[in-house]
Amino acid sequence: MIKHSQICRGSVVHQRISPVPHAFTYPATFFAFDLAELDHLSQQASLFGYNDTRLISIHDQHYLHGKKSRIEHQLDCLLPPQIDGEHTLLITSPRYLGYAFNPVNFYLRMRGDQLVAAVAEVNNTFGDRHVYPLPDLIHKSAQTWTAYCPKDFHVSPFNDLAGDYHFTFTITADTFHLGVDLHRDGVCVLKTWIQGTKNTINNSSIWKHALLHPFDTALNSMPRILWQAAQLYYKKKLKIHNRPSPTSAATLIDRDHTDEPANII
Repeated sequence: MIKHSQICRGSVVHQRISPVPHAFTYPATFFAFDLAELDHLSQQASLFGYNDTRLISIHDQHYLHGKKSRIEHQLDCLLPPQIDGEHTLLITSPRYLGYAFNPVNFYLRMRGDQLVAAVAEVNNTFGDRHVYPLPDLIHKSAQTWTAYCPKDFHVSPFNDLAGDYHFTFTITADTFHLGVDLHRDGVCVLKTWIQGTKNTINNSSIWKHALLHPFDTALNSMPRILWQAAQLYYKKKLKIHNRPSPTSAATLIDRDHTDEPANII
């Protein structure tokens, strides 16, 4: 039975504050998959495949360590073991006609309607993958949690490794709001978030996504990243920071030290 998995329609927002202002908002469709429901969803929704190629699909090897073991098993070394009464949501854009690039995926460990831990998985356009485990969340209000950690992974060529990430997770019965802000010397220099309204996931909602919003996945990733980068470089004249070799143990995939290509396309 599909109890927790949902399809979400909303938007992704970036607001660069310093050194020059730059902002954009795009419509977005993303999914909240209960990791324990992936097999059932694949059986019940013919358009969705778990480790199988269909209209939209999820493959274990495209997440975390890039291995073929189940995602929840790969997650075991990053979060405390899941206990009775808990479930884990993967917030992601699945592959659509075989394509996906997710700049960030979130793993949300839920106990009922309460968030007890999280992992942010960051993919850069260079083929590297890094995780920020967030086991110690601050419960700010009934439906909002925050977390903080130093930045130690190269993402955008327009930012170096300086700064700290401030995460905000607001989860209601009907919506998600997942934010990641970059702070330097106590000042916010970049705000990003994805937000969406939850909907039942089934063949009908997947068809609606595919027919009405076919470019959400394709255009919300690489083409739009390149377009925004071109504006920052040519119009805003921002300085380029070259990719440093990853040194953190939390970098799960380093393009310079793997025999397999990164699973980003």
